[in-house]
Amino acid sequence: MKIGRDFTNLLNTSFLSETERKDLETGKLSVPDMDARVQIKAKSDIINQVKVAKETGLDHVELDAGVPNPYLELPEDYLKNAAADARRNAITLSLHLPYTFVAAATASFQESDRKLAVELLKRYVDVAEILGCNNVNMHPGAIPFYQAVGEYKKIVRESVLNSLLELAPYAASKGLAFHLENNTAFDSILFEIDECLSIIDEVRARGNSVKFCFDIGHWFTRADVGMSIPNPPENIMNEIPEGYLGQIHLNDYIPVVKKFHPPLHYESGLLKKQNLVRLIKMLKEKGADLIIVETAVREVPELLNAGQLMADESKFLREVLKSSGLRINP
Repeated sequence: MKIGRDFTNLLNTSFLSETERKDLETGKLSVPDMDARVQIKAKSDIINQVKVAKETGLDHVELDAGVPNPYLELPEDYLKNAAADARRNAITLSLHLPYTFVAAATASFQESDRKLAVELLKRYVDVAEILGCNNVNMHPGAIPFYQAVGEYKKIVRESVLNSLLELAPYAASKGLAFHLENNTAFDSILFEIDECLSIIDEVRARGNSVKFCFDIGHWFTRADVGMSIPNPPENIMNEIPEGYLGQIHLNDYIPVVKKFHPPLHYESGLLKKQNLVRLIKMLKEKGADLIIVETAVREVPELLNAGQLMADESKFLREVLKSSGLRINP
């Protein structure tokens, strides 16, 4: 089983000037404004992401095409050079497809909108092919909360199904595995495991290959919409049969304060060390082959010391993996 990371915002401060770093420390520059300034630069520097992955003992980088991103504008030579660098460093790549703005319309019941979203995502699949990625991953779209009911939900399911029936074979034609990831409960649609697996079953029944990228932190958000979480929380894995999982997203969630992706070694969410050990064992039993860590932070001291945070989290994960019978690179 490989271990990788989606760096989310953890590399952003390394792209600040000295003046901007001081402004961030003093509060003159806010975290959202910092993100807006440097996100494109951080995501563009694929070679740097590979370098940090190598330094922290990882096998894989998930490139984040959440909007804003640079990937459709990067020259092909640049992408090929990044792909070659990843191969030299024995780091595999994948691409997380965008999931907001136009991309969210893969669930639209307006067919013209849905078609535009699918064509947009195909362009990202083309980029993933050039980068030598081994897989792509998508969220199942989003709709306004007031239409996530009754007949509308049935139409949405059909829209998502049709989008997958176009995108999965397209990815396969480019040599890429295709994953569907569960939404958060705040997205109102396709956040339940059985809903996702049902669509995957139907896509597979028509001769296509689709894997399930289970995001446990996304699933935990149901705690803030009046739904239950099992005790212990990793028991949710019992609802996923063998044969569905490919890569999975490993992150935590803190209910009530609604905090996404806190560092795992803080043990501040629902996943304590013993839960993680058991979760990793269950993932192995279910056939998952790639764990992508998705930690993100919003506190300025953590952002300015993200390198140390990642080192501490990696050390913690090595202990978890050793206890679960797996290992991470030294």
